[in-house]
Parts: sequence; C-alpha cells; structure tokens
Amino acid sequence: MLQYLRHSIFFLFLFFLQNAIQAACLNTSDSSVKTQLERAEQLEQDIESYYSLIEESLHHRSISLELFEQFQQDLKKNNYLSAANLNQFKQAIKIHLDLRKRLYQIVEARECWLISYSSLLDQHLVENGAKRTLSIKPEVRLTGIMLSLSAALNLYDNYLLIVAMFQQEEQLRRIIDEPDKGFGLSSNQLLDASLAFNSVINREKVKYAVKYYQKQIKSYFPDDNVDSLDTTKSQLFYLKTLIEQSPSYKILQSHSSLSFLQKKIQFYSIVSNDTLVRLEKEGVNLLSLVFGNTLGLVETRKGKLYQKNSIHSDLLKTLKPGDILLEKTPFRLTDQFIPGYWGHAAIWIGNEQELKALGLWNNPLVKPWQNKIKRNHSIVEALRSGVELDPLSHFMNIDDMVILRDNNMSQEQLRNVLINAFRQLGKAYDFNFDITTSDRIVCSELVYVSYLHINWPTEKTMGRYTISPDHIAEKVKTNTLEVIELYLNGLAINRNHNNRLIKTLSD
Repeated sequence: MLQYLRHSIFFLFLFFLQNAIQAACLNTSDSSVKTQLERAEQLEQDIESYYSLIEESLHHRSISLELFEQFQQDLKKNNYLSAANLNQFKQAIKIHLDLRKRLYQIVEARECWLISYSSLLDQHLVENGAKRTLSIKPEVRLTGIMLSLSAALNLYDNYLLIVAMFQQEEQLRRIIDEPDKGFGLSSNQLLDASLAFNSVINREKVKYAVKYYQKQIKSYFPDDNVDSLDTTKSQLFYLKTLIEQSPSYKILQSHSSLSFLQKKIQFYSIVSNDTLVRLEKEGVNLLSLVFGNTLGLVETRKGKLYQKNSIHSDLLKTLKPGDILLEKTPFRLTDQFIPGYWGHAAIWIGNEQELKALGLWNNPLVKPWQNKIKRNHSIVEALRSGVELDPLSHFMNIDDMVILRDNNMSQEQLRNVLINAFRQLGKAYDFNFDITTSDRIVCSELVYVSYLHINWPTEKTMGRYTISPDHIAEKVKTNTLEVIELYLNGLAINRNHNNRLIKTLSD
C-alpha cells in the first residue's frame, strides 16, 4: 500500500512537472518556427545581453551587503531606518525586483529546450505537439539550456545572498513586503520570492537541467585547462564557469538537492505580509556557506603581478600623467566575455607635484580628490561600483599590463585629458556599454571621453556603439600611442614592445 502511494505521488508530481514545462514550451517566444541560423543568432545576442545582466547582479550583491550593514547600524542606534536609508532600501528593492524579472525571462525563454532529455516527458509532450520546437543543433541546444540554467542558479544565489540576509531583521522584512506606490512596489514581494525558492517544480527543472548539462558538457570540455580552450567555444566556457562557480550549484553538488536548505531555513507565518526566516546555528551557517563562494564567482586566484613590490616601485617611477593602463585578468570571470585580449582600461592622473606643475591642483574638479591623491590614489578607473580614484596597488591584481602614452600630445591637450578624467569620477558604471550615453561610464569609455583629440575606433553591437580595451590598444598600430611598459603572464617584456602588443590583438 505504501509503495503504491509513493508511485501515485511520483506520477502525480510528474504530471504537474510535464504540464509546467509544456506550458512554458507553448507560451515561450521561441515556440514560433525559426531556422537553425535564427535560433543561433538570437542565442548569441541573448548571451551578450546576459553578460551585462550578470555584471549588474554581481554589483547588486555587493551593494546589498554594504546596505545591510549600514541598515543594521541604523536600527541599532535609532530602532528605525532614517528617511535617507529607507529611500535607499526602496530603491534597492526595486532594482532587485527588476533583476529578478529579467533573470526569469532568460530562464523561461529556452526552458522547453530541455524537454526531450527526459524520456518520461517525451511521449506526453510529443502527443501534445510541444516537441515541434526542438529541431536544434546539439551545441546550440546545450548553450541555450546552460544560459537558462545559469539564470536559474543566479536567481537562487540572489535569494540566498540577498533576500535571506535581509529576512533576519524583522523591520527590514516588513519594509520589503509593504506596498509603495511611489516606487511601484506591491505587497508580499518577500513571500513571492520565498515561494519561488521553495517551489518543488522549479527545483526539479533545475535538477533536470543540471543532469543534462553535466552529461553533455564533458564532450566539449574533457578537462578544465583554460590554456587549451577552443576559442570558438568561448560562450560555452563562460556559461560553464558561471554555472560551476554558483553557490547554489556547489550546494547541489554536495547535497544533491536545494531542499537541503529547507532543513536550515524554517519559514513561519507571522502576519499576512511578513514571512520569517530563522537561520539555525547548528550544523551549517547558511550565510557563511554561500558568502564564502561569492568572491569565487569573480576571482579564482590572485594575479601574477599582485604585491610585486619591485615592479610596483618601478612603475611609480615610469608612469606620467595622462598615461593609459590596460590590463588582463584571465582568472576573473568578468574577463571571459570581454571581446579581445585586454579586459580593462584606466588613466593615470599623476601625483600632487605633477598636477601643480600642470596648473591643475586647485581646479574645482580636482580639489575634492586632493586628500586621496596625497594618499597615492592616482588611477581613475570605472569599476562595477562606479568611477573611482584608486592606488596603483589596487590595480596590480593582474597578470598582464601595458602602459600606453601619447607623446605627441600638447600640454594643453594633456590638461584637457586629465580634467575630462576627473569629470567622470563618481559616475555610475555603464552596464549597457553604450558610448552614446554620458551619465554612466564603462572602463574603456573613460578613455574615449577623456582623450577627445584622438579618433577612437568603435564597434556597433546589439544596436549600440561600444569601445573595448583592444580598440584602445589598436592605436599603437598607427603610432598614435606608444608602448612604455609591457608585462605578459607576469613577466616584463623588454624588447619589441609595440610588436608584442600588436601580437596580443591577433591572438
């Protein structure tokens, strides 16, 4: 009798899972008839957009952690959030919900590509005509499923790393669930997120996708040697890295199911708008479990030039105001999807004495940064946290670096370059990588808007114009810029600077 009951429950669950996936297949935007080429082209565009979304998600996690600590201090001091902090919190909630919506769209767009993996699902779906959409090349199909899986894992990660953290504070929980017309927020947002996290059907979909991924990926990457990576498989490798560095994926590997977390997170209904999450202390600390993997999503090791004091001292003697610095960090996930060899660009603005010699030290744009400059902060760079002024030591967690200089620049042009660079400080990061907007800046765009006397090459991608660090390096070919110092794989290149740099652009 018990065995019969178990079978009945299993087939009932399977029925619901079949209908959930079938509904996704019949309603998804991919259900229209498309050619193989159209599917592949659309997938490539979606992955490019997904890169920006991941950058935003990582930045949002970092900001959320800072806000949580800030709000805790405010609550401890005043027992309530100040008006300024409440406004920040509402804005953060709105950003989180927008990210969640966009991630769900990625998940659902190709959810039905998975249906033929389970033979139990095949017969049901074929009978209902849902399988007509699955004329897809194996590699394209795997890539699409990996994109969907990565987005799903990102949703789980954001719940564990952000939502579960804020649920610890009763006042913060209630603020999340309160409606606010001014911010376009409805009630029960926290409850909706908790229900989605605990959805058995959602978890089973993820389990199916993980099984398919683990079986298929081995034929493309028999080992994890990045140096032997087929460059034509860069999108697969990027998605593979995203999936396998996900805290939720790591939990799945260790415990086979995210339901493991239900033993560590207990939900209690307090009032209709308040769902309490109690984090048990015994066994495993949930936050330390997932936060311990957060940095791994960004960085797998330290750079080969990291904390090299002799190199640091030599560079300080070499660098001059207006120099452009390009770097490469192959150990960071963010570098995997940036087109070309070089992954980041920055501008050296010099020290106090050099800025005084140029007559810029008391310029209104420079004055707010004088204290930082006196503390050896001389690099202007656009990071996910925004455009900031950093020390050289902060920049040196890298493998490769090149210093580029415009030796034909006049003193007046140099002053303009530096003033334009200072003008960008404090701006937000441009996750759309669009050079036609000026309120947000990406790293290579910082060089583009500062060196106005140089005609930079650009490229139109996804309907917007962009400039990459490689575009900047290309100016060495026309002798517009000169290579002053070059480090590759942690080693100084002492001869044929220009030729070695140009070679990196064709690698």
